[in-house]
Parts: sequence; structure tokens; C-alpha cells
Amino acid sequence: MEAAPAALRRPAGSDDAADPPRCPPAPAAAGSGAMSGGAATKLQKVYRSYRTRRRLADSAVVVEELWWKALDFARLNYNTISFFDEPKPKTAASHWNRISQNALKVGHGLSRDAKALKLAFEHWIEAIDSRHRSGHNLHFYYNLWCQSQAGQPFFYWLDVGDGKDVDLPECPRTLLKKQCIRYLGPKERELYEYIINEGKITHKQSGVPLDTSHGPKGAYWIFVMSTTRRLYAGKKEKGVFQHSSFLAGGATIAAGKFTVQAGVIKSICAYSGHYKPSIEDLNNFMKFLEENGVNVKEIEMRPFTKGDYHDDSMPNETQNVVVDTNTSQVVLSVDTKEDDEGKDSPTEQAKLTYCRNLSGGLHSAKDTNVSQKAILERIKSKSESESYQLGLKLSLKWSTGAGPRIGCVKDYPTELRIQALEMVDLLAGASTVPHTPLLAQAQECHDPASRLEA
Repeated sequence: MEAAPAALRRPAGSDDAADPPRCPPAPAAAGSGAMSGGAATKLQKVYRSYRTRRRLADSAVVVEELWWKALDFARLNYNTISFFDEPKPKTAASHWNRISQNALKVGHGLSRDAKALKLAFEHWIEAIDSRHRSGHNLHFYYNLWCQSQAGQPFFYWLDVGDGKDVDLPECPRTLLKKQCIRYLGPKERELYEYIINEGKITHKQSGVPLDTSHGPKGAYWIFVMSTTRRLYAGKKEKGVFQHSSFLAGGATIAAGKFTVQAGVIKSICAYSGHYKPSIEDLNNFMKFLEENGVNVKEIEMRPFTKGDYHDDSMPNETQNVVVDTNTSQVVLSVDTKEDDEGKDSPTEQAKLTYCRNLSGGLHSAKDTNVSQKAILERIKSKSESESYQLGLKLSLKWSTGAGPRIGCVKDYPTELRIQALEMVDLLAGASTVPHTPLLAQAQECHDPASRLEA
């Protein structure tokens, strides 16, 4: 073998690994234009898939509004479920029944005690809202809706109708979305129940005496007593957990805030912006405590002012509240999040905040003629308790077909699903499509195993 040229020889002791041989630059690959075109095509497919999933997520919001509209129509125009089977002439009582359907949501428990407190009027709308957004914040938009000529139900107007782009400076949309009051169910409520044992406030399940002195500075504890004489207490969280949380907006006998040390009540204040209790209500609660062995002579009665009623509702004081809308997880206050994870970035806030704005402009929903049979089947179905639309909040994970925001649409009557798909332009020209293929197409759109998962 001939010796290598001097220019290519390496000096003795050189490290081949430290100085690898240099290769000349590779020539441009043939057909690079075709590769670029393929990449562009793939990018377009990914975008179209994202856009389709986004519209499917929008359809979940629309079909929810359509369902509540159909359900409210059924509830407000018929006295009972049996009315569907045998129509009866409308009477004055049936007209009043339409009003009572919504009033029942905030009057639960009033029949047990004539002196029970119901929610203040401005917070009724909070209890009726399926998201339980703060009633104080909702009223800014409610007042504007009353002045408008939209001809749409308030919540439809606010979320997907003509008012979905309205952003009031006195209550920005970001604040309206963040401040969703947590309403407890029967099982969750048990975790907040306290009893009086030997004159001390103790937790019913654990038996541990209540002590409100622990926790961050400035935090305080609130309480309510139900019409069945059950005492509930918990730490107040601005824009998240308030007096209406304990009984899900139901009536109470007493409400306020107190300080307790080792189970001994030190002070009580008749403060509640949701129930606005009077001094008489507080005195009745004091009598209840005395009857159960509490030494009320050592309890300090603290005064309150009108300003206390709105200290948790002013927008300039709650701009940094972050709400987790997943009801299956514990809601953390902003102080806890900041202490554990530092200051939230805009991306993190976007993940935690439930966004209800649709990706495209939608027209007002038409009146949907849902059959009485479909409504009854929906109400009586076994999936009622598991439905994402009966009191539970929609998931933040909308982007996949298996996510609740998309998958839950299968749980609705077909008429509503079709109309929702039409409104988000996923079934263009559906009126000219035969009925059977249209149903199959609607089913495919919301099938978790469909091709949209690819």
C-alpha cells in the first residue's frame, strides 16, 4: 500500500477521536422542493385537525346552552313530568309555577324555618348560573343585558350570543371567568360540618376542635347554619369559597364569620354579603349556642359595616384570583399557589382559567323543537348523575375527542347535537342532507375513537 500524501499525514501521537476527518459538504438533495411541499401539506393537515377539534369543543358549549334552553322551556311550561303525557289547561297556578322553578334553587330550606335567610337578590343569578360565577360580577353584565334588545336568554347572550364579546371595564371578562363560586354537594358538605361537644366547636368526622388562628395572615373563617340546625364552617377564599358555597345557595338560619381557638368561640360577626343577616339573626344563633352548652358571655360581638358586604367582590381587589374549574380537585387560593410555585406565568394562568369564548362568531340559536320523549329520556337516563352538563363544569382539556368537552356531546338529544354542529359550521348545508347519514356523521364527529384522534 502506498504511503499517504504528506498533506494527509497525522503527526505521531495525535488523537484521531479529537480531530475526526473532515467531510466535504453534501450536495443538495434532489427533490428538496417535494419535501418542502410534503411538510407544508402535513402542517395544513395538523392545523385543520386542530381547527376541527376546536370547533367540536365549541359545539360542546353550544349544545349545553341549547340543552338548558330546552330544559328550562320544559320546566317553565309544564307543572310536572306527568304533564307531558296528558296536557292540562293552563291556570294561574301553572304560570306561577314557571317562576317558582328558578326560585326553588335559592329557596331550598325555607319551608323548615319561617325566619330562614335566603340569598340576597343580586346573588340569585349566581345560584342559577351553571358555572356559579360571582353574582356581584354577573350583575354588571345583567344590567347591560336588561338595557339591550337582544331577545336572547341572559346566559346564552353572555356566553355565546350577542354579548359574548362584551368586556366591561368595571368587571373584565378575565375576572368574570376567574371568580366562580364553589358550591358543595351533599358529600362534600360533610367535610365542613361541625358540632358542639362540651361547649366546644369540633369537627364532626374527626372530632378535632376547630382553631381558626392557623393559616395565613388576614384569612378568616365563615360559617352558616342550615334550617336543619347543622353548622358548617370553612376558610373564606375570595371569589372561590363564600357563604353560599356551603348549602349551594340554599336558605340558612344564621351566617357570619368568627374566630375560634381550641374549639372555644372568641368572637362572632354577623357578616355575609350573600345572606346579609341582621342582628336578630345573630342573636338567634347565640341562643342556639347557649342551648348547646357554649358560654356566650365570653364571646365578643364584633360590629360590621356596609363596606363589609362588598369587600370580596370589588374587581380591583381580586384581579389575581386563579380558579381551578375542575370540581374533582381541591381549589387552591392564590396565596397557596404563589407560595408553593412562585408567581404564575401567563401560560399557567391560561391553563387554570376556564375560557368560554368560542373560536368563531356564532349567530343566535334558533328555537329548538326537542321532542318531549327526548327530554324525558335525557332526564331519566342512567348517565344523568354522570353528565358533564348537570351541575359539573366542563373540562379544560378540550383538544382531544376523548376529552369531556367533546365526548360529552353524545349525552345530548340528537336534535341538539345536530343544531350545535350546524352552528359551528361542521355540518354545512345539513338541512339538505338526508336524516340518516346526518345522524351517522354527527355520531362520528363525537366518537372518541374517530379519526380525529390521529
